[in-house]
Amino acid sequence: MRKQLFLLATATLLLSGCGAVKETADNDPGDPKKLILATQLDANSPYAVGFQAFKEAVEEKTGGAVTAELHTNGSLGGNEDMLLQSIATGGVDMAVISPGFMTQVLREVDLFSLPYLFTSYEHWERVVDGEIGVEMSELIERDTNLQVLGYWTAGVRQYYGPAPLAHIDDLRNVSIRTQDSPAIQDSWTALGALPTSVAWDEMYQALQNRVVDASENDFTNIYQSSHHEVTPYLTLTNHDYTTRFFLTSDIVMERFSKEEQQAIYEAAEEATVAARHADKELAKQSLERLEEEGAIVQEIDTDPLIEQTEEVREKAAAQLGATELYERIRSLAD
Repeated sequence: MRKQLFLLATATLLLSGCGAVKETADNDPGDPKKLILATQLDANSPYAVGFQAFKEAVEEKTGGAVTAELHTNGSLGGNEDMLLQSIATGGVDMAVISPGFMTQVLREVDLFSLPYLFTSYEHWERVVDGEIGVEMSELIERDTNLQVLGYWTAGVRQYYGPAPLAHIDDLRNVSIRTQDSPAIQDSWTALGALPTSVAWDEMYQALQNRVVDASENDFTNIYQSSHHEVTPYLTLTNHDYTTRFFLTSDIVMERFSKEEQQAIYEAAEEATVAARHADKELAKQSLERLEEEGAIVQEIDTDPLIEQTEEVREKAAAQLGATELYERIRSLAD
């Protein structure tokens, strides 16, 4: 029943289960050995780099029997919610989805969205590449018709605003654009800020006109959006070592032989390595360009921020039924 719930939750039409998705696919079968990979990001993004690595690897491993077609810039879905729906309906075979959009499938994954859940990139790797990552993948695969091909990232999120952030008290009454997650917004509230929702494509003007004071994102998004032009102070809060799921579905994998499936899984591993490497390199380049173009980057003692938001994380973990999982993640910290 839980597998059917994924389809009901993500598709815009009422689907009755796996059979309904197969019927959609049967209406437009295309090439059953061609995999459609899609992202809302551009062709130079780490996701696109990972997709290209997957394409090259899977086509080489299968001698061209399995091919991959890559779609970027939102051509098959302008956001992750649409892409997740497309996996459900058969329009897309593989995509990269954030935990916030995965909660409609399995609420426990939202734990990975909590600010200061991870203390470093190495901590994040120990979690997602270790037993906990395996268990989370198995939980998703047991309770839905999704398969986790790898854990990707979208950088490390940082605070930026119109004035320096030297101390936790500097956040008091600062309006900040955040993601639409109760736990994320509660974390910023606990720090004294005033979290609000603003569409990403409206953010430059909102920051320029002080509709909102500050925001938070990774170096690459900050640079590409040119937000540093109107909010030049960037503080290394390192509050979110982001997790993204590289996904496909059982229905997709059923189109392939066991040998081809193994090649797909191996290609996905290579793609994961490539995407993570590309994310690190792009983040480094973006930070360098931010500083070259006048952004003022400074460090802050994050211990008070972590301590002030601890209760929020504990409460969120309990509400998600994931207190034990949260404690296990904490135990792997640096």
